[in-house]
Amino acid sequence: MRMDKSFMSFLFVVTVLTLLSGCGGSSSSSLPAASKTVTGSVFAAPVEGAEVTITRSDGHVIAGPVKTTADGAYSIRIPKSALANDLIITSSTGTFTDEATGQETPAGTLAAFVSGGSLTTVTAVHLDPSTTIIHDLVITHGKTLAAAETAFSSAFGYIPDATIAPKNAPSSGADEAQRLSGLRAIAFSQLTRDMSLTPDKQFDLLAALAADLADDGLLNGSAGTVNGSGIPADIQNRFEHALVSLLTNTAVNLTGLTTDKIGSLPFGKVVQTPSYMVEYMPMGMMGSRVGKTAFKIKITNLIGGTPATGKSISLMPLMHMPDTSHSTPVGSITDNGDGTYSCTAYYLMASGPGMGYWDLQIKIDGMMGETATFYPAVGMAMGDTVRTTLKGQTDIISSMTGTEKRSYYLFKDDLVTAGTSTFNLFIAAKQSMMSYPAVSSGTVLSSPTGTITMTVDASTDGSSWVAATDNTKGSWSIPGLSGLVSGTTGTIYVRMKVNGEDKTTDGNAASGANGYATFVVTP
Repeated sequence: MRMDKSFMSFLFVVTVLTLLSGCGGSSSSSLPAASKTVTGSVFAAPVEGAEVTITRSDGHVIAGPVKTTADGAYSIRIPKSALANDLIITSSTGTFTDEATGQETPAGTLAAFVSGGSLTTVTAVHLDPSTTIIHDLVITHGKTLAAAETAFSSAFGYIPDATIAPKNAPSSGADEAQRLSGLRAIAFSQLTRDMSLTPDKQFDLLAALAADLADDGLLNGSAGTVNGSGIPADIQNRFEHALVSLLTNTAVNLTGLTTDKIGSLPFGKVVQTPSYMVEYMPMGMMGSRVGKTAFKIKITNLIGGTPATGKSISLMPLMHMPDTSHSTPVGSITDNGDGTYSCTAYYLMASGPGMGYWDLQIKIDGMMGETATFYPAVGMAMGDTVRTTLKGQTDIISSMTGTEKRSYYLFKDDLVTAGTSTFNLFIAAKQSMMSYPAVSSGTVLSSPTGTITMTVDASTDGSSWVAATDNTKGSWSIPGLSGLVSGTTGTIYVRMKVNGEDKTTDGNAASGANGYATFVVTP
């Protein structure tokens, strides 16, 4: 039977339409039916009208370009045969409203590196400043993905997760990870503004940060330029400052995240002030911990690069928590005569996720002088007892809820064993959330305590007590302790009187074990 020409034409059209319908739309009309849809967003604030392309690492285009919508979202289909390859998702052009300045800004390049096989299980990839730096470390600077993530984490305190959509908006359910990703993205916008760069230079800054990291694995200004200038040596500290400053800038930061939700800060150890380069120099391998933390501050004159000797230095540590802030005791500062100053902070609590963050202001030449602010990562105490607390009975101070019994904080300074042992303590008292003065006989505390007389003694068995020597400024030494064996865990009991009153663990009258602090120690 013969078919007329009109019927043959009809069959041809139906066949063509059927084939086209299986190809997934105009952006992927040449793709085989065996393809996968990848969604995501482009975020430096949402970027509208950005062109998103997926390529192999050799530059061969796999899919795209497709354009992002007003909220920065995109959707693109790629052949499943390409999923085994390392892939690069890149966005270019488009516009966004810069968060730090509110200016409408042309977008530069944002990107993400996706390792081979990842997209077999992942369906979303979001591009932001963090993923772009990782991408540049891998593609431009030849790092492995693992090495790039390690360098980034060391520099910025976190590893970006490209599967999480950044969001700068109030909480709406289980979206804390999205809001944190959004806050971190905004921090790069804030950093750009803090460096007096125009918003469009953020993208040049990202490339420069990657170059700086690629040079030696450190974010220290050793490489990378933006707008004709090198990356400053204190760039890591500047990023930290940009991030934490956003917590109180609720006109820009809409996430509602509190100080305990921002993760770990990387602790940049160099700060530039108008006249000085100030460096935090850790002592020992453990870093900052609850209890005693000794360190040095090195101050160099910017003009001439000479050591800044003979400076008056003070420390002002502050713990930022969701509902309150408080300081912590500090020890005496020694001018070493070479531009370095030996310092000690006695931290009351750790920082980090779920707690908050510390800042440590170094005041140079008094309150009206210059200030360098560091953000130390303070870890939990490890091993032996590093701090105990005794309380007053009638020694009362004001508190946020009315009044409270004054706390006296006893910190382990060190323990030296050579036949008999010498136990050294640093003791401070609470005046307020912002004041923890070191205490010795003659220290003046707030009313009703006033000028104090003070005795301290210690025992290793709870019956034979050895009197402590008052070295002034909160330093106490207890020599001649017997019964401790080097390398073996032991116990030291410490009791204390202030103005004749026994200080106790609970603020009640001394009766047995509440009458002394207990330190578990290993000489």
